[in-house]
Amino acid sequence: MIEIVENPAFKPEDFDSPKKKPGISAIVRLRNEADYLERALNSILPFFDEFVIVYNQCSDRTPEIVEKFANKEPQRVKAFHYLPEVFPQGSEQYRMLPPNHVSSLVHYYNFALSKASYRVRAKWDGDMIAAPEPFGRVIDRLRSIKPGTFSWWSSPWKMGYWWYSGVNLWDQDGQIFVVKSWPTSGSRKDHGFWPAGRRHIFRYYRKCEYLRWRWLIPKFFGFVFFHVKGMKKDRGVGVYQFEKSPNSLYKEPIERAWTNPPRITLEEYCKIEPAACSLPDPESLGIRPVRS
Repeated sequence: MIEIVENPAFKPEDFDSPKKKPGISAIVRLRNEADYLERALNSILPFFDEFVIVYNQCSDRTPEIVEKFANKEPQRVKAFHYLPEVFPQGSEQYRMLPPNHVSSLVHYYNFALSKASYRVRAKWDGDMIAAPEPFGRVIDRLRSIKPGTFSWWSSPWKMGYWWYSGVNLWDQDGQIFVVKSWPTSGSRKDHGFWPAGRRHIFRYYRKCEYLRWRWLIPKFFGFVFFHVKGMKKDRGVGVYQFEKSPNSLYKEPIERAWTNPPRITLEEYCKIEPAACSLPDPESLGIRPVRS
C-alpha cells in the first residue's frame, strides 16, 4: 500500500535513537527511476529490515514498481507518494527556498528519514545495484557487533559512519564500460550507514542537500555497488530538469563530463583502483543496457 502525502511534516523527536528499534533501514527517494528500479530494490532485499520508499513527480512506471515491491514485502516496506513539487538540486528554486519548505529537497529527504523505524539507516538510490558479496560482508559485520564494546561505540549503532563507494557504468553499442573521467560514485562520503539522531539529518548546501555526518567517526568499507545512472535511457540527466532550470549549477558540469565521456573496461579500472576488484562482472548481476 502506498500512502499519499499532501502535507509532509515531521518533528525533531522523530529522528531520536531511543524511539528506534534495533535494525537497519534503507531510505530510498525516487523520481523516474523505472529503468533499473526493480533490480536496484531486489539487490538490497536480503540485507535490510525495512525499506522507506518515497517518490515524487514520476511520469514513468516508478509508482507501479514501488507498489509491486510493497505488496511483495508488506511487513518491511513503507511507501509514500510525496505530492508537493520538489525542486531539483542545483536549481534556482532549490537555492531560494528555505530548507524546511515542503518543496525543498532537504525537507523531502528528511521526511523520508523521519519515517525510518530502525536505529541504523542507509541512503539508497533507484540506480544503485548492490554487489551481494561485498555489500553482504559489510552488513554481516555490522550485525555481528556486540553492544557496549568499543567496536559498537565506533560503529553506526552509536557514533560511526561506515561509508562505501560504487562504480559509475556507461553502455555503448551494447557493451558496458566504466566512465573513465568520473569512475566513482560516493567518493564524497554521500553513501553509507549512520545512526539515528536529530543531529544526523540532511542539511542545506547551495548546490544540493547533504547528510550531516561530521559528528560521526567515518570509516571506508570499499566498493559495494554499481551506479547505473549513465546506462539509463536519459543518461540520468532528466532528474535535473534542465529545461525548467536553465541556470542550474549542475548544467555546465554535467554537459561537460557526462556527454559521451571517455570509457574503460572494469578490468582496466581495477588496475587503476584495486579496491574496485571486490565487484563482480556487472552482467553477472543481471545488469543489461536498456537503451536501444
